[in-house]
Amino acid sequence: MWMSSRTYEREILDDHEPEQPVVDKIYRFLSFVNRRLGGSRATIARFKVFSRSWPPGSRIRVLDIASGAADVPRALIAWGRTQGFDVRVTALDLSPRALSYARRSGPPDGLSFVCADVTRPCFQDEAFDYVTCALFFHHLTDEQVVTTLRAFDRLAQRGIVVNDLVRSRRAWIWTWLLTKPFHQILHFDGPLSVRRAFRPRELRARAAEASVHWLTIRRHFGHRMTLAGEKNRR
Repeated sequence: MWMSSRTYEREILDDHEPEQPVVDKIYRFLSFVNRRLGGSRATIARFKVFSRSWPPGSRIRVLDIASGAADVPRALIAWGRTQGFDVRVTALDLSPRALSYARRSGPPDGLSFVCADVTRPCFQDEAFDYVTCALFFHHLTDEQVVTTLRAFDRLAQRGIVVNDLVRSRRAWIWTWLLTKPFHQILHFDGPLSVRRAFRPRELRARAAEASVHWLTIRRHFGHRMTLAGEKNRR
């Protein structure tokens, strides 16, 4: 019963940014989750479909929102390179400490960083081919998700990929077990993230409210789902 609806209890990291060594430890763990437990693969799976219509050697401009460690953007850039595409990602995050970790986590090839709030636009409309995010939407209220999807629609010329958790009892149990050996902030925020997450029909309803009906839901390994699509497929 306690999983039947989203909770809006605040996570620690929503209201408090730890010192840099703790931030580094948290994002190192989240990078592991994205790399090994399907997070990056979920986003790339959608881009594989998009890329079928790209001319060989295309340069693809991507804005990644709430980028954190920028591990998903790096995986996307690396995938693009293996497919013969020049994928360039702008990693945007509100946290200077998250971006500090991201800058130190690997080569910047194809990657640039911007410290900004997505609710205060710093780019022109359709400045990017695609707008993406991962593990961001569960931090937002339903109303904020609608507003954010509309902002993504304005910024993206071609399409959107939202990657997030699916709320379920099994996901909560696995997250509780996985985070227990690590930092106490992770052990508190991780399971709470699952309780704050959407179910597919709920996220689909928010997309309908935002009038981005061309986005579709797909389930992925690791209790993930993507809400994604391309405008030219309306």
